[in-house]
Amino acid sequence: MSLLAIFLPVRGRAPILGPPAAATRLAAAVEPALQWSFVYSRQGQAVDRQGRAAATELPRADRVVLVLQDEDVSWLSATLPPPSAKRLKEALRGALEEQLLEDPASTHLAVWQHGLQQDGPTWVAAIHKPWIEGQLAHLQAQGIQADALVCLSEPGPKLRAHARLGADGQALAVLSGPLGVVQWPLGWPGARAQVQAVQHWTSEPGAAQLLAEHSQAEARLLDPGIRALLAAQAGTNLLQFDLLPQRKGLRAALAAWAAFKDRRYRALHAGLAALVLVQAVGLNVQAWQSQRELQALQLRQAQMLLEAFPEIRVVVDPVLQAERALQALRRAAGEPGPTELETGLDVVASAWAGQPIALSSIAWDERGLTLRAPQWPQDAVQRLQNQADPLGWKTRLEGSVLRLVKPGAAQP
Repeated sequence: MSLLAIFLPVRGRAPILGPPAAATRLAAAVEPALQWSFVYSRQGQAVDRQGRAAATELPRADRVVLVLQDEDVSWLSATLPPPSAKRLKEALRGALEEQLLEDPASTHLAVWQHGLQQDGPTWVAAIHKPWIEGQLAHLQAQGIQADALVCLSEPGPKLRAHARLGADGQALAVLSGPLGVVQWPLGWPGARAQVQAVQHWTSEPGAAQLLAEHSQAEARLLDPGIRALLAAQAGTNLLQFDLLPQRKGLRAALAAWAAFKDRRYRALHAGLAALVLVQAVGLNVQAWQSQRELQALQLRQAQMLLEAFPEIRVVVDPVLQAERALQALRRAAGEPGPTELETGLDVVASAWAGQPIALSSIAWDERGLTLRAPQWPQDAVQRLQNQADPLGWKTRLEGSVLRLVKPGAAQP
């Protein structure tokens, strides 16, 4: 499934110096970018195309993920009891109100992908809400519906260190792990000890040299495009609560399929594949056993036919050949067959014998006998049915007409 990762530009922050500066700050917060940096991958694993383009010129993909820069997301921790789903947003605002640097009403909160923690603090991402809503609205106006919103760095069980270049070209160090996410200028003297304490680093090519000057550890080069793809595949989807996208029809199905294919569900994928494989093997074994049983039954029928009729040399259809052989024997002995007129008349005669009411007429056609009488006593009809059923003949009374249908004849 193809993936398009779009880098959101760093949110502008102007100093507060009065009403004019406030207007500038608000405009910088909500004004969308004219061009977007992007990474496109056909399978979601390797970079196939990257660059900058207007929204209308971005590549089309099955899944669209927006990528936030580290400085635009604050990861905060909160300890709270499990609230109801309807009150989760209000509970988060209440628990984090003292930690937020901005008005809670203008802050979008999203819970870490591992959900609420019972045995410790829960990590919550905080984003400037008017700014992110402006970016989403601008992309949606250009026909781009975001399926997910992720951050390049987020808390995790393992400590990760990465050196990158900021929007102003300054080299930055980003540490993420069990204690959250922290970022500082790589050349800051006060953080030299922290930088040297980390042994394993990843780095953008532009920041690798400065990292080497401040740390004795070797850094593995990690292109920003690959880092964005990794975040798109395994990062927390921050489109929650008010920013949750409303999808319909095919778009919703594609989004559900993309979520199901996430690498976090590999164990489920393996389990489903194993289940399908077991079912396929079981069906093949059952079909093989059924075929063997059918072959054994056909062989037994052929043996019974040859034992009963030694004059038959070639067995093609044992049942049909046995019926034809029996009919030939009946003809030779002068006995009627089970579907012949004589058999039907014998049934009627044995059942109607001694009745005071005579039959008006008897007719014979390809389906059997048609009997007419002024009236049909219930005991006579029951006796006729008892005589006909063992021979395969069926009776049906319709007014003054009684139908005696021979075996194998089609019902009207």
